[in-house]
Amino acid sequence: MANLIYLLRHGQTDFNLNDLVQGSGHDTSLNETGRQQAALFYDAYANEGFDSFYCSLLQRSRQTLHPFLEDPQYQQTPLLAREGLNEFHWGDFEGRRFDEFDGVYRQLVQDWRSGQVDAAPPGGESPNQVAGRMKPVVEEFHQSPHEKILVCLHGRALRLLLCMLTGQPYSAMDDFDHSNLCLYVLQKDGEHYRVMEANRTDHLLGNRTGEARR
Repeated sequence: MANLIYLLRHGQTDFNLNDLVQGSGHDTSLNETGRQQAALFYDAYANEGFDSFYCSLLQRSRQTLHPFLEDPQYQQTPLLAREGLNEFHWGDFEGRRFDEFDGVYRQLVQDWRSGQVDAAPPGGESPNQVAGRMKPVVEEFHQSPHEKILVCLHGRALRLLLCMLTGQPYSAMDDFDHSNLCLYVLQKDGEHYRVMEANRTDHLLGNRTGEARR
């Protein structure tokens, strides 16, 4: 079981910038701001000594890790791309402006908070469906021989994965805030993980306080 898991949301894309719905149905790229964010995160955490990298199958996730993959000290560090880490599919609302989806989304969040985790947008995925494809990845983390893992994924998927790793019900997803290139650090705590750092973004200011965890 990995001792430390670093969970990272991908950097900014033009879909983020223009408030467009971006799920697993759109394989968007980082924009210039997103690439700068990825570089700033790398600058802050390059010497953290990660043993393995995980990303989704969507390129914005892999692109966020690109500076690490170019670093000679990580040339032998495996990158494991997993479909289970893909973002929720938002169905009929993929690619549309978020304000067209806002009413449905608010109702979904309300349903999920009340425990209705089979609820899904039209043509899209529910938390239970995403958790089904995410469970094999969680099992990999539990069986991993690596001490320190860096995982890059997506906003709503990040919230669900946090619930799964910390042993919280899926209805607690919205207790976890996030923003582009935010970081969560989790430490092994019995059969689950404990959140040590939440929604950290100081690296984006070129100012990271505290020592690297070893």
